[in-house]
Amino acid sequence: MAPRRLSAELAVLGALILLLAVLGPFGSYATPLAPRLLHWALYLVTGYAFFRPVIAAGGALARQTGLPRLVAITAACAFGAFPTSMVIVFASAGPAWRMVSGAALASAYVQTLIIGATVTVVQLLAGRGPVPARATPSMPIAPADTAEEDAPAAEAPPAPALLDQLPPHLRGPILCLENEDHYVRVHTVHGNALLLMRMRDAVAQLEGRGERVHRSWWVAREAVTATVRQERNWKLRLSDGREVPVARANVPALRAAGWLGESDAAT
Repeated sequence: MAPRRLSAELAVLGALILLLAVLGPFGSYATPLAPRLLHWALYLVTGYAFFRPVIAAGGALARQTGLPRLVAITAACAFGAFPTSMVIVFASAGPAWRMVSGAALASAYVQTLIIGATVTVVQLLAGRGPVPARATPSMPIAPADTAEEDAPAAEAPPAPALLDQLPPHLRGPILCLENEDHYVRVHTVHGNALLLMRMRDAVAQLEGRGERVHRSWWVAREAVTATVRQERNWKLRLSDGREVPVARANVPALRAAGWLGESDAAT
């Protein structure tokens, strides 16, 4: 995680602790200020530790199941709230932990889920910052034939600016993009690398070279070697052997564009 982003998240976390200590929600206002401040600090710091991986877990769940990313993150939040609430309740109970009731656990779970969802929203908003501009020039492309210099229409298209952000040894034809939370994994014929940017910004730099076939995937048209159908589900097989899922909502548009056909083999 970038130090600047970590500092921003911790600053927001500190502000939330102070705000909740002052407001005293969920009946905590009856507690004196110092214990109330300690209570919400414990709640949010513990919640931050458990909920920090929630977005990554939600992203992985979305890629594996095809669920919309926000739905998958919501499910991950629901799971993340359980261990957090257990830690808070039993730490607060101390030696009397055997006396903790089911109602107290349920109430703590709801409170934790609300706080955890707030922490997750903070992380999502923190990750939506603009992508910094790069001063590195685009990779030069030598013309295939000097005799064609006077015919611009016959020249090879310029390399996408996205390649400039990759390590030199990975620069080459892009096969696909894979969304990983606040990052985009760029797969080329030479390997892959993570870039800190939004998926839609990466796709915009590759306009006309492929299609966004899934919420988490963009595929280059030239990289597709075959299509695979499994009942109602479609996948695109790429030149590196990878199979990329196609969202059902995108099937009609891709079929109309010639990406999918009735002659494709079904499995």
